[in-house]
Parts: sequence; structure tokens; C-alpha cells
Amino acid sequence: MEKCCPLLIRFLCPTFLCQSCHVMKLFSKLFHSLDTASGTNERIRLIREYFEKADADDAIWTCWFLNGNRIKGGIKINDLRQLCAEESGLPLWLVEDSHERVGDLAETIGLLLPKLGTDPTPMRLHKVVEEFILPLPKQDDIGKQDLILRAWQCLRPEDLLPFHKLLTGAFRMGVSNGILCKALGECAGVSPAVISQRLMGNWHPETKSIQQILHPTSNDEDIHSPLPFCLASPLEEDVVTLGKTEDWQVEWKWDGVRAQLIKSESSALLWSRTGESMNESFPDILEAAKLLPAGTCLDGEILAWNRKGHMSFSDLQRRLGRKSPGSQIQAAVPVKFQAYDLLRIHNQDIRESPMQERRKELEALIQTLPAQYPISISPTLQKETWKDYEDLRSQSLENQVEGLMLKRKDSAYTSGRHKGNWYKWKVAPMEADMVLVGAQMGHGKRANLFSDYSLAVWDQEELVVIAKAYSGLTDEEIKEVDQFIRKNITGRFGPIRSVEPQLVFQVAFEGIQHSSRRKVGLALRFPRIHRWRKDKPIEEAAKLDELLSLAGFSMEDSIDSSLVQTELKFE
Repeated sequence: MEKCCPLLIRFLCPTFLCQSCHVMKLFSKLFHSLDTASGTNERIRLIREYFEKADADDAIWTCWFLNGNRIKGGIKINDLRQLCAEESGLPLWLVEDSHERVGDLAETIGLLLPKLGTDPTPMRLHKVVEEFILPLPKQDDIGKQDLILRAWQCLRPEDLLPFHKLLTGAFRMGVSNGILCKALGECAGVSPAVISQRLMGNWHPETKSIQQILHPTSNDEDIHSPLPFCLASPLEEDVVTLGKTEDWQVEWKWDGVRAQLIKSESSALLWSRTGESMNESFPDILEAAKLLPAGTCLDGEILAWNRKGHMSFSDLQRRLGRKSPGSQIQAAVPVKFQAYDLLRIHNQDIRESPMQERRKELEALIQTLPAQYPISISPTLQKETWKDYEDLRSQSLENQVEGLMLKRKDSAYTSGRHKGNWYKWKVAPMEADMVLVGAQMGHGKRANLFSDYSLAVWDQEELVVIAKAYSGLTDEEIKEVDQFIRKNITGRFGPIRSVEPQLVFQVAFEGIQHSSRRKVGLALRFPRIHRWRKDKPIEEAAKLDELLSLAGFSMEDSIDSSLVQTELKFE
């Protein structure tokens, strides 16, 4: 106990806690403070001060929520609005109209709901979650209403907004994983990279404690958990400013799903960059991983790959999220793990070793595997000048890659994005003019503005939606578009408003993929608005066949609808 940090001792000894810290007001204060915080350092300070005061049971739930986790399936939005109307005595249409104006249901309810509890009961955060939110998915409609009504009786007015944010799964406070890890690291005197590893994976507050996350000892980290990913920065300056080409390792930027493949003594595991397990989707890779030595952790890319070579991301998408893929889909879309870094070997962490040394060990490891094996190495590209690499980069689209990766040979494998070590040198995105046909309210500062747009192209005489975009316009342009939308709404579909097709935007995107969410069966990858084409009439917007041709995508590539999977974002 003497070697533990003071914060950990306090968590281990609850008697140190002040009773006033046991109520949800500490969490609510953090919520409202973060909502108005102006910078990273202030957010780190607020989070650190919260964990210095909160008790262990509350702290682990707060950590879980700030780490981006949500409790899903609690109650439908329409049912919650109906209940708010009944308890406030307001007509449902007024609650719905208020929601549309405010743009945020949690905030709307907090404003409309009368003070129900005459003497709110002091409740700790974990009790609120465990008594009122976690049981909801298992309740019938009457049971859900009863739980929420009881919660409204117990909570203070200032608790209602954060409570409904948690209830609706809309808890977003502008806290990145890096900010959270820095704050917790400062609390415990532990490296943010170690904290980041402890927060990854499919853990839950009921199975993990805040003591485990903050413990200063890092020698016995769970070897089954993924390590924090090293991220590349976009190359924005002239490539020649990077110096000599021989100082850099150059590879293709593969168009797949970033993942870590871990082989322990007893099992193999696949983790996405967001900390999601992908074991069920890729049993063929896990089977191949049996030949890896125990205590191995590879960083790489999952790719769709057949005898002809690299297949498209659209093909790979057929495997994403699929549980226990059968022989038919495995044969139709074979996959492999393309490794480009070695993070651990024989349980030895080698992330601090220079890239060129890790590369030699990775090459030696891959050479022990059979040829044509579904675990391979990302080949390096050898050219003499940056002009040669630029010419090679221009061939990216025909090779179905996104450009080049540039990695300094003496760089360590660091946590997060450190400019100067790794760069992604992507090809210019594809662009096409599209028509605004729908919109919905945004979030945060844009909660009262129509800022999320549905964009369409021509398919013969019909406009078909192929993308959604919410970035690329200035604040002034968004306000101008919002005014147009409000005057030209033609229909309502839940939160979405159909809009008279008059506005044209130039949209940049990275490619086209299959999507069961779209009527046309297709969607754009990473769409964003490049500029507002006020000079173009809607008749001059792009045609679907032109778009497909631009992306090198053919409708003949369409797949059996029984194999189409809902889009999942692992990147």
C-alpha cells in the first residue's frame, strides 16, 4: 500500500471519501464544466479533479462513458418524448417541435420537464446507472416508463441533462481518448500510453475496476489486450522537406481495416483500432495465427485478397460484422492479415526499438510461415528520389490503395499521432457535384441548425441518395443553408427533413462501397463537402454511372443481397 499513489490508496480505502462526493452532483458538475471548457488543458484539469474526488464505483462508470462507450437499447426516442409530454402536461406536437428547435432531446426534456421530486434523493452515479438505465432493455413499455418516472423523481434539475445524455446514448463531451489518458495518467503517475492500453478492448465497469486502470505497476499488463495504435499524420508539406529518401521506410497505404493480431499461449485475437473484437468475422486469420509464437503482437491491415491479389474494400465489407462466416463467404472473399509492424515478440515489448530493427524482426518472423499464407508482410517500396515515389503514388488507384505510407526508420512505435514519425501521403480524393435532398439537425454547437446533409446524384431521371456529409462548409455557409432548408422542407421522416432539390455541392470522397442502408445499394467512403457550387443548376449534377466510372466501380460487381452487411466503422 505504501508504494501506491495517493489516489489509488483513496480508492482502496473508501473511508477517505467525503459523503458529499457520493451523489451524482459530482458527475453532473463535470458534465456541465466540460461542456463549457475552452481548451485541452482545462479539460484535463477538470477530469483529473473529478477522479481525485469521486469514489471508485462512480469513477469506473465515468471512465467508461468518457472512453466513448454507450448503453444502447434503453428506450425509443418517440416513447421518451411521449412520456415527457404526459408528465409536463404539454401536447406531444409541442414537445416534438421543441425537440426540432433545440436539436437535442436530452436538453429539450431538461428544459420542459417540471420539477417532479420535492426532495430529490442523493444518489451516486453508479446507482443511477444500475437502477434506472441498465435494466431498461429488459423491461416492457410499462416497466420502462416506471423506471424513468422514478429517476425523474430522484434527480435534481441539474442532473437531468447528463442523465438523459446517458439514457439516449448521446453522451459526447469533446473528450478524446488522449485527453482522458493524460488526465488519468496525471492522477496515478502512470504513462498515458499504459492507461490507453488498459482502456482498450471490450471491458465493462462490472468486470473491471478503476484500481486496475490506475495501478502504477505496468509489468504485468494483460497480453490479450491490444496496445495503443501508432497513427500517421497527413502529409501537408512538400515531400522533399522530409529530407533524404533513405531515412524513410515507404509502403503502400492499404485500403483495409487496421487491426492488431495477438497470439498468446492459449488463443489468438483480432482487435480493431477502436478496441472492438473482430474474432467472429475472421476465423480464417485466427486459424492461421496458430503458427505464430506465443507472446506475439502484430500491427497491420485486414485485406480482402484472392489469387489475383488485393480485392476492393467493398469486397472486404462483406466480411465485416458477420458472425461465424460460412464456407461460401470465406471462399468468395478470402482475407489475409498484412503485417507492417511487430510490437511484441515472445512477450517482449519492442515498441521502443527503431522501426528498422522492428522491421528486421518482423521479416524474420514472416519467413517462418508457409508461402501463400493468410498472414504476410507489407512490402517496402524502393525508389531513389521523391519524384520517383510521387510517380509511384500516382498509380495508387489502379493498385486499389490509397497512396503511400512514409515511416521514419529510426522512429519508435508511439501511442497516438506524433507528427514527424509517420505520414500518410494519400492521393487526391475523387470529387463529384451532388444535390442536397435532405437534412437533419447537427450536434453540439450545431444542435439548432440543419447541418447534416443527404446528397444525391442522378440515376436516369431520378435523384438517388448516395452520401451523407456534415463537414466542409463555413459557419456562415451553414447558417445560409439552414435558412434555405427551413423555407424548403417538403416532408418529414423522423429527424430527417426532405428538401426541395435546388442546392448543389462539390463532394470529395475516397471511393464507393456497397451499403444496405442506401436504396441504390451503394455509399461513398469518407464523403465531405469541398465547396458550395452556387454556379451550377441541379441538372448538371453528377450521374450515377459517371460516379461509378470515376471510382472504377461497376454495377456488375454488385453482390448477392443475402450477403450484404450493414456498414460498420472499424477505422
